[in-house]
Amino acid sequence: MTSIERTAYPRFKRLITAHELHLFFSPTRDEGAWASEATDCDEHLLALLLMLKSYQRMGCFPRLEDVPEMVVDFVRRAVELREGTLPLYRAVKTAKNHRGLVRQRVGVVYDQGEARRIAEASIRQEAAAKNRPADLINIALEKVVGAGLELPAFSTLDAMASAVRKEVNASICTGIHDRMSAVERAGLLRLLEERDADGTTQYNRLKKFAQSPTWSHFKRLIAQLEWLDALGDTGAWTEGVAPRKVTDFAGEADAADASELKAYVPVKRVALVACLVHKARMRVRDELALMFCKRVGAKTKKAKEELEALRLAEREMTETLIGNYRTVLKHLDDGGPAQGALAKAAAITAEAVQALQGLDEQAPAEEVARRLEGRVSPAVLAFLKAMTVQAGGLGTVTRAVEGFGGFAQQYEQIEKVSAHHGNFWEVLLYGQIGRDRALMFDLSGKLEFAATSEDRTVLDALAHARRHQGARGEYISAVGEDGRAVDVSFATQNWQKAVVDRTRPGQFVRRRFEAMVFTYLAEELRTGDVAVAGSEEYGDWSKQLLAWEAVEEKLPAYLVEIGLAENEDEAAAFDAASAAAADAGYPDNESLVIDPPTGIPSLKQHRSEGQRPSAKRLEQEIKARMRKRGARSQSEKRPHLRSRDGARLGARRPHRRSHPHHQRAHHQRSPPCPGRGQ
Repeated sequence: MTSIERTAYPRFKRLITAHELHLFFSPTRDEGAWASEATDCDEHLLALLLMLKSYQRMGCFPRLEDVPEMVVDFVRRAVELREGTLPLYRAVKTAKNHRGLVRQRVGVVYDQGEARRIAEASIRQEAAAKNRPADLINIALEKVVGAGLELPAFSTLDAMASAVRKEVNASICTGIHDRMSAVERAGLLRLLEERDADGTTQYNRLKKFAQSPTWSHFKRLIAQLEWLDALGDTGAWTEGVAPRKVTDFAGEADAADASELKAYVPVKRVALVACLVHKARMRVRDELALMFCKRVGAKTKKAKEELEALRLAEREMTETLIGNYRTVLKHLDDGGPAQGALAKAAAITAEAVQALQGLDEQAPAEEVARRLEGRVSPAVLAFLKAMTVQAGGLGTVTRAVEGFGGFAQQYEQIEKVSAHHGNFWEVLLYGQIGRDRALMFDLSGKLEFAATSEDRTVLDALAHARRHQGARGEYISAVGEDGRAVDVSFATQNWQKAVVDRTRPGQFVRRRFEAMVFTYLAEELRTGDVAVAGSEEYGDWSKQLLAWEAVEEKLPAYLVEIGLAENEDEAAAFDAASAAAADAGYPDNESLVIDPPTGIPSLKQHRSEGQRPSAKRLEQEIKARMRKRGARSQSEKRPHLRSRDGARLGARRPHRRSHPHHQRAHHQRSPPCPGRGQ
């Protein structure tokens, strides 16, 4: 039996305040006269008034013995009945007649058959989505009161909710059972029999989390996901069942062990296990998505911390780069090895050029042979020697850069310094997530993502990154499968600047592009713009909204309830009238702006029009009525004690006598408090 305290069924509170007694249980003169005419003794008079006030307060008739004594005493004193008068009925017929009088005065209809019919219909309708009996009883109370009928007894509603709930749940379990194939049902029942290595049934594995959703447990989560998905398509099994019902059924299955479930009838047993499997599949997807978001967030934080560390180490790194640049300049400057080699090579080359001067592609073979003396000319050897010397001079510069750690390290340090100057942490992120790259791509392949709006740019960028997952080069194409450029307008200017290399039009910097995609995928998951199919926490929120047909059905009554329409006929025309009024007022509405290309509305910041004249008058009136504090005349100022050197010690307080006679005299001279003793 449902506890009445868990429901909204009207009942007397354990502690009723004096304010509540006066507000709800004070009989008016008219009510007292009406009760006096309808009764022939004090006991009946008190009983009738208690029934009237109780019904006005609670909407039902309580048993007289259930009325709190403090309420009985309050009503007795209010109508000036003698002490000890009790609310009693000497005949059942008298009590029935009094209930009829109260209903007639209050204006309610006594039709228990209709009240039970309304209650049962509302409970049956809501039992398809709600499972707690207290919720079902509360809905029935609302419908019966709304129909202007007297409430049935709580025991009646409780029994009705229990019976209807059992019937509806049995129907839902049968539907789940019938939507499964025989093979799938057998697979679920085997979970109650087969045991794992630790001696527990595989059913117990459904209840276990794959430890905490951390990156180190990724493989265990993936294994759990694959095992659960192999059990069957639970989404098809629970199709049409309210999510709240699935949650409640899964909770019931989770609270029972394998031996307890075997005592259930087969249909209910299969349905409960199916709901538990469905919730387990949703839970593991939640954990994977949460793990991904946490990992990306942690890596982003580390990239920003690295940027802060670079700011502290900027001076040292800048001085190192300047020293390296100075060394390269010394090699290239006059007197350096590169310039010396270049001058020597130029001199040797001049001799070779002089020996071969005048020859071209059309020169006769005899002339070439005469110039070269029929063998390899010393001029040609000199030319080759000059090229070798020149290459050696440039090699000194290359060796200098290699001594600093190589060109890649120099470029990396330059990027880090540039990142510091531009608050450019984005270029540092891939260095943090590089080791997790394979796992992140694996995760994005295991989960099915869906956009909750028309904007699919992040998912399109993810698909482009996955197509180039096997690439190891520095750059990838910026053109998608459809031949159009991949849209990265969702990213900030810093990210767009990071992934695009101006010297390589039509290409993305692969590592930065991947880091950007993972960052925005995690952000879209957190904001709900991207959903994970089959998840609960990261599911598509738009599918949880009411269908438009249901909204249209409830809209008129809602508009009447909130005061936007006086009746449902007026509410039916509310949509069109309000839309027409809004359209007509838009040209003059300076606060609302609709962007023509996108159609997105936005509100301008409201600026205050200044203080109203009425507010200024109110402020002046309040100040005029306020007593001035702190401003006293010289005669009111108290003298202060001063030390021998003239320093002020504190305010001198008037001496108060402690003699009882003086205290009594003081109290006798005090004026009486307003409203007391007058």
